Amino acid sequence: MARDEMDQSSEMARIVAEVLDRPDLNGIYRLSRTLPGLRPVLDGRELQDKSALLAGIARALAFPEYFGGNWDALEECLRDMSWRSGQISLLIEHADAIPADLLATFVDIAAQMAEQWACEGRVCSLFLCGLDEGRFSTEIPLLA
Repeated sequence: MARDEMDQSSEMARIVAEVLDRPDLNGIYRLSRTLPGLRPVLDGRELQDKSALLAGIARALAFPEYFGGNWDALEECLRDMSWRSGQISLLIEHADAIPADLLATFVDIAAQMAEQWACEGRVCSLFLCGLDEGRFSTEIPLLA
């Protein structure tokens, strides 16, 4: 790996670590490339329909068996998360492969949950890798 790439990776890791340490920075962020070690990770190429997207999120965040597999159930589980301690984070690689309407709905729900958890002092952030700027009506900031 070239020195510039190593410096950029180190800077990205530093910025993401700060986000994952501060609930006041909760939110949705774009990453210019994947960040090794950030877990859990989903591959957007495998999330081509609502069922696959919701099942992937449920697996990645270890949702309870009663998860209903719909948007309301997703919101309910993200609002609860009592079965999981610590930070709530998710990285989706190849996020551009997810159909726009599905990703937009998930981003809206995730943004609401990030705000809720910030008020409670718990870290909650979604990282999207491979997503071009301007895909949504609301801007998703590029971290690094």
